[in-house]
Amino acid sequence: MSSPGPSTSRSRPTIDERAERRRRVESGGSDRYTSLLRALHAGEEIPLVRRRGRSLEWHPIARRLVIAAIVGVLAYAAIVTGYNAWRDSRVDTWSGPDASVTSGQRLADCPLANDQHDDTFPTWVRYAGHVFILSGRVRPVGNAPTPDYPATPYQLGVLRLHTVTNTPDGREGRIILVKLADSAVGQVFDLSPDCS
Repeated sequence: MSSPGPSTSRSRPTIDERAERRRRVESGGSDRYTSLLRALHAGEEIPLVRRRGRSLEWHPIARRLVIAAIVGVLAYAAIVTGYNAWRDSRVDTWSGPDASVTSGQRLADCPLANDQHDDTFPTWVRYAGHVFILSGRVRPVGNAPTPDYPATPYQLGVLRLHTVTNTPDGREGRIILVKLADSAVGQVFDLSPDCS
């Protein structure tokens, strides 16, 4: 008895058939890979899936974070602008034996002071009836009292006012120093006869 099976057996391709198939693969040009895949799949068409580029997808919370960052930057800018405007418009009175020492960022009719801005120090100080303007120079004072830079009794928060008694260029009385209480250097303020 014969076993059931296919009545025709598939034979191996001949040399001519294999040569023809090789020519088809090699003639594919720039798409040789697709031709090779078709040949390997015995002529059946392979569905090629084209890959699309990934589109930019926002995380659901990203929009809120961007908005919060923008609001934070705008709030910071508004606070800094408001604080500087408030600071520019005020005159501070230093504590001491009397209220004669004042300072600030802006002084009417004094362009030397108004052209400057400092986040820590005032741009002008009125002391002993004269106006002194921030020069941008510093002098080493030290933390211990010294006869060259005697401290006055005037202070404004952490700022201390010092006079200068010993200058190599003979400028005694024409400069003063303002320093932070815990700093070893002081900011030099020059006498300005043009400002009152």
